[in-house]
Amino acid sequence: MALTLLVYSLGQRQLRAQLAQANDTVLDQKQHPTRTPTFRWILQKFQAIHLVSIGSSQQVSNLSDERCKIIRLMGFPACRYYLLN
Repeated sequence: MALTLLVYSLGQRQLRAQLAQANDTVLDQKQHPTRTPTFRWILQKFQAIHLVSIGSSQQVSNLSDERCKIIRLMGFPACRYYLLN
């Protein structure tokens, strides 16, 4: 449980720091821009993303512009995980 809360806290801190540095926002539950999203809300936004494998090729489905922005703000490992350049 403690490890889960640590990862949650670090992810939220990373995202908020990157948003502040980039002077950018993401949409909250009410579709209003915010610089301080909770990581729980961010994880809920990513529930609809799926990895589709057809033969030897793989593609990530349901990546919106906002989800791509959040992935890029989270850094290179997240980009690599979601197959973004």
